[in-house]
Amino acid sequence: MDTTKVASAVRIGSALGSGAAVEWGEVFAALRMALPEMCAVQVTGYDPVSRGFVVMAEDGYNHSISQELAHELPRTRWGGQLFDSAVPLLMDDMPHNFRDSPHYQERLRPAGFEDGLSAVLRMGGREQVVGVLHANASVRAAFDEEARRFVGELGSVLARRVDPLHCPSFDTWFGPEWTASWLVPAVGPVAGRSPAALADDPALRAVAESFSTLGVRTVPFLWPAKDGWYRVRLLRVVDGPRNGVVAACAPFENPSGLTARELDIATGLVAGLSNQAIAESLVVSRRTVETYVERLLTKLDCQSRGEAAGIAARAGFVRPSSDPRGVGSLLRLTRGADPYWI
Repeated sequence: MDTTKVASAVRIGSALGSGAAVEWGEVFAALRMALPEMCAVQVTGYDPVSRGFVVMAEDGYNHSISQELAHELPRTRWGGQLFDSAVPLLMDDMPHNFRDSPHYQERLRPAGFEDGLSAVLRMGGREQVVGVLHANASVRAAFDEEARRFVGELGSVLARRVDPLHCPSFDTWFGPEWTASWLVPAVGPVAGRSPAALADDPALRAVAESFSTLGVRTVPFLWPAKDGWYRVRLLRVVDGPRNGVVAACAPFENPSGLTARELDIATGLVAGLSNQAIAESLVVSRRTVETYVERLLTKLDCQSRGEAAGIAARAGFVRPSSDPRGVGSLLRLTRGADPYWI
């Protein structure tokens, strides 16, 4: 690999980074440095929930061509050849020459694209397809065998950052004990994480649906399961190729020995309800609520209801509900929450 391509690879690695944001402008600028004839480039990611490719980033294509590259090209005969290939394909590769395809004749050629190079992005060897890179040029023979090798070596680096189900924030905020799943718009995996233990709970999915309509990014709480309590944090993802709600889950050891009823009371305190309002919501007496409040203050080592409410809110010692009238109303529990937590 010549020095220009080495420099491009280093620049691309830096632009991809390890955080939530990829500097795609920098990635594409470095690609142009390595492939100077390239005039258009697109990176797509495969969403196993919708079973289709979504555009992650692009430059140089009009909208209709870009969408056809992402959604229609994989279904063509040449697309099948691309996915069967262990290396990136040039436009003139046989047996199915891409120049003979309707997609090229009717869409790309009229747009001025005379050459192309495409690579499937894979994780775990050749098994898991996570995306595709397409590059086009306005002149013939713009891409050669050296370009093919360069893009092939770049593919494994790109693959780690293009999965639409990848949620990079998890690597920053959550340790390996946390599992995760998409709950909205549909239950699905989060790349790099084991599925959430509670993902199949319809009640939790109902809470996630309600949460998706709120203007905050996250809410922590506790959730019961057959094998014990779990810490849960819902994350509303609004700035990626796939929007929705992700649930992160981890076992809760309950060092304070909180009971389900005490959690209900803590939920009422966080929601800002009076003892009487909590009692009416839980269908118990006010005296019962007062007794549980005293127990809660002792277990949390607090001197007041306000202090207990603050600790419970920060620690997620609450039990939310999709019912807006209940003690665990998400609208009440998320008042004052930081909308940009993650």
